[in-house]
Amino acid sequence: MGTKVNLYKHWKKLVINVSLMLSGSLLILFWPDIWNHILFKQWELKPGRLMYKFWQNPPQPLYLDIYFFNWTNPEEFTNNSSTPKFQEVGPYRFQEFPQKTNITFHENNSTVGYRKQSRYIFIPEQSRGKMTDILTTPNVVALAASNQARSFNILKVKGVELSLAFFGQQISVTKTASELLFEGYEDSMVGVALEIAKIMGINMPFNDNRFGWFYERNESSQLIGHFNVDTSLSTLGQLREWTMMAKPKFLETNCGSYKGASAGDLFPPKLAKKSQMISVFANDMCRSIDLDFVEETEVEGITGRKFVAGDRVIDNGTKYPENECYCNGECVPSGVLNITACRLGAPVFVSYPHFYRGDQYYLDQVEGMKPDKEKHEFFMTLEPKTSLPLEVAGRFQLNLLVKPIPKIKMYRDVPTKFLPIVWFEQYFKVDNQLSLMIKLMLWIPFIGQILGFIIAIIGIYQTYKFTYAQQGKKFTIPKDISLESTKIRLPELSPLVNQ
Repeated sequence: MGTKVNLYKHWKKLVINVSLMLSGSLLILFWPDIWNHILFKQWELKPGRLMYKFWQNPPQPLYLDIYFFNWTNPEEFTNNSSTPKFQEVGPYRFQEFPQKTNITFHENNSTVGYRKQSRYIFIPEQSRGKMTDILTTPNVVALAASNQARSFNILKVKGVELSLAFFGQQISVTKTASELLFEGYEDSMVGVALEIAKIMGINMPFNDNRFGWFYERNESSQLIGHFNVDTSLSTLGQLREWTMMAKPKFLETNCGSYKGASAGDLFPPKLAKKSQMISVFANDMCRSIDLDFVEETEVEGITGRKFVAGDRVIDNGTKYPENECYCNGECVPSGVLNITACRLGAPVFVSYPHFYRGDQYYLDQVEGMKPDKEKHEFFMTLEPKTSLPLEVAGRFQLNLLVKPIPKIKMYRDVPTKFLPIVWFEQYFKVDNQLSLMIKLMLWIPFIGQILGFIIAIIGIYQTYKFTYAQQGKKFTIPKDISLESTKIRLPELSPLVNQ
């Protein structure tokens, strides 16, 4: 009975040791794939999944830095006696808390519709300026109304001109930083602009007499539009529709297409690893922008792939003929992009800050521009496996094209100039807590393989030890067995041994 028990224990040890070897080997071979399956299951954009929580309410806020260009000599503009001079003021730093609202899933085509809204909080201790700062900028309201009047008949033009005179409009306006941003300032010419919009069949997203570059954007989802994006893992976050249009109506041919562009906050897993270019939709420009891969870099100890927006984004056919449709009736040297149709008729052109990467033509028009790659480059760094953003710096500048408008006295004799108004940087960088979570997600496959290696080594060692121990045991006759009672015949010993 004791022999059987010992034999059972020996076999049990052997099975356990072999199981350890096999388990460890299987972990080494298959754990990375198992973990990827578990991880990317959480990447599906469905309620209750990790990615859905991150997408609906990002785990950490963004920062919005706003810089104004204070116009120091507007009184000299109409007689063209000197170059317009601008002084950069800022940053005015805001903390941005974005979230998604009105979320509706469409199972029939694997998309989700939603609106974006953000809460902005001014951070005075991190700003170089106060909300009470007095700033002078070109008068965008008067310019927008006058620009629309180019196509009016003489009667309507007179109506616009009388309004400009009656409301005391000037080439420039002087307001506080707060009024130029979220608070807005009251301007009766906004009402005139609204009437002009009605005449032209344009549906304006506001209906009062206030204007500000970010007016009615704080905790509002109405001015950014409605988004519809893919939820499938292979096309995760790609924009299907925006403001219920598959393609902006005011753009021609392929320039109005944003097929394959991300809505800006979600990318398919492994996209960053294999792509040399990513495309992101910018709703303030009503178009997608392409960012090219430039280098691998490290952010908070995590290796990422850096993508940079280049010349193609701000070209309108000068360098890239296929971009000519972005001229929108105003083809100018490379460096600014016409978004007049996107800005409700105001002659607004977008560029990189300080006309970075732009033609010298723009730098020669005004004083105060100091383009700098480190400060003004638009880039995005993504983690290759998950395509999670590690660091993002979205940087753009808004400029007004002022040129003679023969029908309007106030603008009849002005020179043709691109005047800088404001530039902003939307910045994000993973914090310690989020970077630790990303590192853990990336390390778990390696940790699992190390654990498998340790388990396999233990199994191999124990198996070897067990086998060696069995081979090393000597054969002994139990004391309770008598030779006489057995039929075993022992060979006779040699006489030499007996001697």
